[in-house]
Amino acid sequence: MMIDLSTLAASTLCGFICWRVATFRRDGARYRLGMSLCAYLLAVGTGGYWLSVTLCLLTKAPIAPISPFLVIVFIILAVLVWQARGNVAAVLRKAR
Repeated sequence: MMIDLSTLAASTLCGFICWRVATFRRDGARYRLGMSLCAYLLAVGTGGYWLSVTLCLLTKAPIAPISPFLVIVFIILAVLVWQARGNVAAVLRKAR
């Protein structure tokens, strides 16, 4: 079973993003429902993609390749999440 390099890279980046968002510690930051919902959806979306690619690899099921340009988007998102230490509110604040 061959996997496209861009698909493998995107899956790895998604796993990292999910892990970093899921391990975020508030440490006194205020709770905001909208930001928490965005963080939850980001963790579920990226973690779900990582899990589906991993399970396809383990079961030898076919995996749809993705565009290498999407990997660039995931790299930028991973860097932003890393710099914000998993704080999605800080990532979205930078976007404004």
